[in-house]
Amino acid sequence: MLNEFLLNLLFILVGIFLQHLWSEKTGHHQNKIVIGIASAITITLCIPFPLESSFVEDLKLIPYIIGGLYGGIVTSTILFIVIVVVFTFFYGVTDTYITFLIMYGVLGLVCGFMSPTFLNSNISKKLETMVYVTIVFTIFLFVFTNKEEIITIHTIMMLFSPTVAIFVVGYIFESIRETISLRQKIIKTEKSEVVSQLAASVSHEVRNPLTVTRGFLQLVLESDTIEKEKRDEYIKLAIDELDTASNIINDYLTFAKPAPAYWELLDIGIHLKHIEDIIFSYANMNSVVIESDLVTCVIQGNKQQFQQCFLNITKNCIEAMPDGGTLNIYTSILNKHVLIEISDTGIGMSQEQINRIGEPYFSTKEKGTGLGMMVVFSIIKGMKGSISIESKQGVGTKFTIKFPIAVPR
Repeated sequence: MLNEFLLNLLFILVGIFLQHLWSEKTGHHQNKIVIGIASAITITLCIPFPLESSFVEDLKLIPYIIGGLYGGIVTSTILFIVIVVVFTFFYGVTDTYITFLIMYGVLGLVCGFMSPTFLNSNISKKLETMVYVTIVFTIFLFVFTNKEEIITIHTIMMLFSPTVAIFVVGYIFESIRETISLRQKIIKTEKSEVVSQLAASVSHEVRNPLTVTRGFLQLVLESDTIEKEKRDEYIKLAIDELDTASNIINDYLTFAKPAPAYWELLDIGIHLKHIEDIIFSYANMNSVVIESDLVTCVIQGNKQQFQQCFLNITKNCIEAMPDGGTLNIYTSILNKHVLIEISDTGIGMSQEQINRIGEPYFSTKEKGTGLGMMVVFSIIKGMKGSISIESKQGVGTKFTIKFPIAVPR
């Protein structure tokens, strides 16, 4: 009997977990149709494995009670039909068949009509209801189906076993439901937090091209000796940066309905040289010298995101050298990957600070938001790359970014 009891209990628990797994995937944890289907399948599995020498044929009453209480009168009616059909198929019409129909019919009606009040109760009240219904039904089942050959020890066990079983099953059922509900609330909270972070991030990202634009315009305004060709180049770069700011704002406005990023082949040498030209004025304003050694290599990615990523890194490096210094941009090829090393001779970071780089709102700058590096990590990951950071306080910091090569050199 113990083997069949445990097998019945296993069917019930597996049914509950599968139901909640589906609920977690879809977000509908109170779907009565799913509860009904799961209960019907569990009942069908329990009936062919009866408990020997017991007035309780099997544990089908547990999914039947749970299905009725959570699903309502319609679900109870459907489950009653399932019980009758499956039981008749396996055992036919027995001596206690009419009693069986009446008892399970009444049980279904009771659970169905109790459902609205039950669903509005707290967990402890729900468990009490399930336990009371089960123990009353089990006693009635014993009274009306008692036979002389029933073994006493089995009778005592079966008077309490269904009650204990439904308490355990009900507790697990409610715990999982509560966990799913709590997780959905957390997801909603996180979405609100993401909107807040995104707004701050957009502000941060727009500030970059505006800062560069200001630098170029300041150079044009304050210097009367700049050649016309150079002046036109600065103005063109300023306009390009304004376009970049506009694109970032457009991305924010279309965030609610994001489209897949457009990927293209990017020449590392060309794009890093373009970034070097963009940050030149900002580096000049901060007494920073730029040294670079760039190779020609093609990777796959998004042009705007690539530019945004490395503008963030180089800008942070420049700002880490308040008394001036050297910004190095070095690229090399290693095992079908391109390595991009960006280093500065700035204030450096501790190991604890390095470990927290990329976290929202963590920054080594007084007025920093930390969102710039968070965006950097996200873009590099999206382009199937990796990033590592080495730093020593008072010496400087080196960022090593690795991307797979799209077209062999």
